[in-house]
Amino acid sequence: MAAQNPRHDHHTTKPKDLHLPISRVKTIMKSSPDVDAVGPEPLYLVTKVTEMFVIDLAKRAFNSGKNNTLEYKHIADVVQEDDTLDFLREIMPRKITVRQFKELMAKKAAKGNKSDDDSSDQSSDSENESSGSSE
Repeated sequence: MAAQNPRHDHHTTKPKDLHLPISRVKTIMKSSPDVDAVGPEPLYLVTKVTEMFVIDLAKRAFNSGKNNTLEYKHIADVVQEDDTLDFLREIMPRKITVRQFKELMAKKAAKGNKSDDDSSDQSSDSENESSGSSE
């Protein structure tokens, strides 16, 4: 009597313990120019590790918050403060007000144009905004 391949048997039960859509993870993995094919074992592992990473990040953010809530700003704070998460900083920035964003863009434009007039106007607005909302 031939023994069944334990790998194959175990593989049929793997997707049941996953929460992320495995087909979406496969699509993302295959979007890399270095990846031609994705086998079932690496696909499962990447999906499971991604889930574990998201759970860990959410728990850390939840524990840093107050009032038993989890908000975007809690996750963004964890990302901005942990150097190991620097790869997420551009896609998980801290929230700022529209006014703060406009001030940042004006300062960048002023630096690019080397125009002192714009930056002096923005610095007075920035002082007013800092005493405003605490978003």
